[in-house]
Amino acid sequence: MSDNVLFIFIKYPEPGLVKTRLAKDIGNYKAAELYKIFVEEILKETKCKDFSRVVFYDPPDKKQDILDWIGGGIELCHQVKGDLGVRLSNAFQSIFKNGAKRVVVIGSDSPTIDVRVIKKAFIELKTKDCVIGPSKDGGYYLLGLSSYHKEIFQGISWSTDKVFKETLDRLNASGLSLSTLEEGFDIDTVEDLELIKDRFPI
Repeated sequence: MSDNVLFIFIKYPEPGLVKTRLAKDIGNYKAAELYKIFVEEILKETKCKDFSRVVFYDPPDKKQDILDWIGGGIELCHQVKGDLGVRLSNAFQSIFKNGAKRVVVIGSDSPTIDVRVIKKAFIELKTKDCVIGPSKDGGYYLLGLSSYHKEIFQGISWSTDKVFKETLDRLNASGLSLSTLEEGFDIDTVEDLELIKDRFPI
């Protein structure tokens, strides 16, 4: 494993189980198809020799389906059970235990993310304890650490507009140095689709 590791949280694109807020407006199958496109775009746009990549997938019993979908050539690990904080904490811990020096996570809700942003995050982590990319919805689209700190994943109101602020509170309380990236956005609602209509088939 290289010094720099990017891991990506994805779900198997099962209709009715992904992009559920979006599905309320465009239907389960269309939402799942868009999610599939988002993941494929993120995997394509984040491939780089400067860092290793690991895909943490869910549900655990879909490993072969995930392989059939995205192909080989990228390390796969299943997400543990628990809320997002538990799953993120476990993934960071396991990657640091395997020898990484700088670890960055992104999800699959920000299909416009690219290698430029990822490389910038790793550069920031050479001098900072943490790097974070805030989202317009009050969450974050990227989080990076130069060492493991489980406390920043605890007591967070996941899936709310408080995630970014509460995470900053944890970081400040822990005395960690921080760099903030440019604001990004997630695609969660039909209104959000307007932000990417020129790039993706909708």
